Amino acid sequence: MPAFKRLRRLLPLAISAAIIAMAGHVLLGTLRRIRIAEVLHALGRTSPAEIAVGVLLVLGLYSALATYETILARFLGGPVSSRRAVLGALLAAPLGHAIGWGAVSGGAIRYRIYSAVDMRPLEIGKFALLAAIPYPAGLGLLLAVSLVLQSDAAGAILHTSAALARGVGLALFALHAAYLVLIARQRPMAFGGLRLTPPPPQLTAVQYAIGIIEVCCGAGVLYVLLPDSVSLPFVVFLGVYVLSILAALASSVPAGIGVFESVLLLLLPHVPPAPLLGSVLAYRFLLELVPVTLALGLFVSYEIWWRLPAQRARIAALQAARQELEF
Repeated sequence: MPAFKRLRRLLPLAISAAIIAMAGHVLLGTLRRIRIAEVLHALGRTSPAEIAVGVLLVLGLYSALATYETILARFLGGPVSSRRAVLGALLAAPLGHAIGWGAVSGGAIRYRIYSAVDMRPLEIGKFALLAAIPYPAGLGLLLAVSLVLQSDAAGAILHTSAALARGVGLALFALHAAYLVLIARQRPMAFGGLRLTPPPPQLTAVQYAIGIIEVCCGAGVLYVLLPDSVSLPFVVFLGVYVLSILAALASSVPAGIGVFESVLLLLLPHVPPAPLLGSVLAYRFLLELVPVTLALGLFVSYEIWWRLPAQRARIAALQAARQELEF
């Protein structure tokens, strides 16, 4: 038992050290790939109004994620306060994306933040699973919308027929409809000895809304930074963006560096490569590099704050009071 308690005390420290080390490694690698002069040159071709719109979209994206995390905290009814849930979102989203395997690395970050207030590992796992749903839901639904509403343009970009593009979009809609039917039935699903209950319809609606906001804000940042030679309607570009993101996620490369750019160049052959890559550099700077840098600083600050004797004593008193209430 003493060994178990020692392990339980050391595990969060090991997770924190690993997260900081991996995020720092990715950040340094990104800085080596992204030259600030090139970013400034790309931003110099963009009007201040467009840059301001991009910044507002980034703020909107992370505000939506923070809001969803607080909704999850209330839904699960655990010891996680709204303020701690916002902290969890602002750390897990950018750092998890940068490290790669966002659901796993984001789950590790949430374990570090939420286990500090005695949230049980099983509940943290459920929290991380529910937090991972909106993004793929939004990606799939918006890809379907783009393929169906702009099937002619999508077919031309994908080098296939408009009918096939429309058919794939309708098939994606059918998959989402089947998922919603499963949600509406609320029947537990068994996987071996594990039983999972689908989230309620109200939470599913929130998940789709947050996913749509997250994807549209991300696509919007790149869209406003694109060179003037790109004249695609936003709904068509949305399909290109989603396909590029899916390829980047499938590669498991941290932040999808290289893969995302390659697919964009493949799907937008009529756009000159140099201006397009410059826009992507500016996009990564606003949407990824700045948030990751801020999140890494915030995480280190949290670890320092957590070590303060007064803070440790306060949390210990809260935990003792909670245990007395449960007893």
